[in-house]
Amino acid sequence: MQTDTFSNLLTLTKGLTGNTAFTTEETALVSSFINRRLYNAYRRNQHWPRYLVTGEARAVSGGLVPFTQATLEPIDTFLRIYRESPYGTYSVPEYSFYVTNGGATILSKPDDVTTVYVDYKKRWDGDYNTTTNTQVPQEFFQYAAHGAFADFLRYDGQNEKAAAEDGYAESLLALELENVMNQRNFNTIGKRIRSHSSTQSRHSTIR
Repeated sequence: MQTDTFSNLLTLTKGLTGNTAFTTEETALVSSFINRRLYNAYRRNQHWPRYLVTGEARAVSGGLVPFTQATLEPIDTFLRIYRESPYGTYSVPEYSFYVTNGGATILSKPDDVTTVYVDYKKRWDGDYNTTTNTQVPQEFFQYAAHGAFADFLRYDGQNEKAAAEDGYAESLLALELENVMNQRNFNTIGKRIRSHSSTQSRHSTIR
């Protein structure tokens, strides 16, 4: 998926303030504002295509699917857990589960099951910077710039201007969220058709 550089994002945000000659302290402050906004955008939706993994085989031991497994992406949020590989058929049995600090604990799992299939959201890959983690998601770029500008205005005591800029930033993120909905990720992944045999109560915070 498309990315842009943190350096470009920082330059744009500085430009919005009308002062590109920032001190080291100001640059660090604006960088923190940007990362805060990027993380907020990440948290606003479970189905961003960049972070969504569907039907991935995961080992289960003692009824637990851990957040991390070798060679696989670390899990931030468990969305759904299936008994079989999903999306090849309309009806795939699902497991009820609850999440603790160790991972997802599956309820009523047969003892001989050692592999399950998981829909999940990958962990955020920030904080971003200009040297070691430079590529930011393109879909968050404009929101982060204008949102960080709003934070800078608020820091500078310009609360009315900050509120207006916040509103504009939110409208930019809303457009990106609408694009996710148009791609049908939520309708397909989040509300997958269930039969009587596949519908089970959920004990996680994600539904």
